[in-house]
Amino acid sequence: MRPYIGIVLAALSGTVTSASQPSADVFILQSNQQSSTETPRVPKEVARHVLLQRTTRDRYGSDLRDIPHTIDLENAIEYIARYGKSPAPLFAQKATTEASQLVVILEGVTAENAGPLKKSLARSSQQPAFAISDPPSSTANNRLMSHLRALGVSTPSSSQCDLASVMNPFDNACWDGPSAAVRFDLQKDPETINVLLDNLSRLEKFVSNGELEAIFVLMPESSRTSKVNHWSSIAAGASSELRHRGDSETVIADDFGRPTKAPVSHVGTPHVWAQTGAKAIPQCFNTFNSCMTQTGNCSGHGECANKYGKNATSHCFSCVCMATVVRRGDEPGSRGRKTVHWGGSMCQKEDVSVPFWLITGFTIAIVGAVSFSIGLLFSVGEEKLPGVIGAGVSRSK
Repeated sequence: MRPYIGIVLAALSGTVTSASQPSADVFILQSNQQSSTETPRVPKEVARHVLLQRTTRDRYGSDLRDIPHTIDLENAIEYIARYGKSPAPLFAQKATTEASQLVVILEGVTAENAGPLKKSLARSSQQPAFAISDPPSSTANNRLMSHLRALGVSTPSSSQCDLASVMNPFDNACWDGPSAAVRFDLQKDPETINVLLDNLSRLEKFVSNGELEAIFVLMPESSRTSKVNHWSSIAAGASSELRHRGDSETVIADDFGRPTKAPVSHVGTPHVWAQTGAKAIPQCFNTFNSCMTQTGNCSGHGECANKYGKNATSHCFSCVCMATVVRRGDEPGSRGRKTVHWGGSMCQKEDVSVPFWLITGFTIAIVGAVSFSIGLLFSVGEEKLPGVIGAGVSRSK
């Protein structure tokens, strides 16, 4: 009986430990708000991919290699597709304007200081989109912010920009691109919650206008000293749990150390096919889902469509690329936007053919006009002048 009692006690101990570990609520504010009656609990690795997909999808891809073997890959892909940035609508009449992406990590969250925020969000019909079941430590958050900064995401510190300024996507002092990520400690700066509540209505206006999408990650105070010091399993040394799927490729972890080799999956997120280079992406997919999955939703710049028609019996799904409008955040003092056209088999390449042919055609026209003018001047200068015509005046007698 004693072995069985030991097993039962160990199981109960694990259950109590899991139950005592509070989760981190994640709120997603976007114009096409998704309503749900439940709050699923997702692992930190999947939550990390959601943050990366929203803030860096137009420039970087991810291949889900850090998803442990204990996590179902299909469920992970479903969560990333559900909570990631929505792809542009297919066959739009004009280029769509992409909303800026904001990630706010609030550390030191307790029931007391987060209560007013959750009540205010509840009045706006905002419920937690999901909860991180194993929130990592403050050290892991530091590494995540460094990783986002290395990928080109704006990461102003709390001393550089207050929360009110960061919540304005047109504040060029805090935004130097289409996405930003900030981190605030509620224990060190308790007024952060009041600032957030005072500017919540303005934030919701930006969201409703389609100019901004925001994610709030409420990290519980108990996670500050957690033993989990990485958002990625690869960085934590859990390479033995990685899935053995396909060819090897350089691993990108939270802290940019020396690249390692690990199995890679050609499933799920943008640029996977383009990065590996081992295989060319198929010209046709048999189903819409396989096309969207293996092209990473066409890199977020289009959608798969059947080239034979919607109601055709034959199926050949491929990416249909669309134009997007992004903010000119790199130009000082500029608030304008520019249209970007995309191409490639998975819409992963920026199409520069139109500007190229405009510049080339204009150059050829100018050179031709100048050459014609110079030739005309030479032809006029070499023409012989007519002889002197007599005035018809006769000598007088």
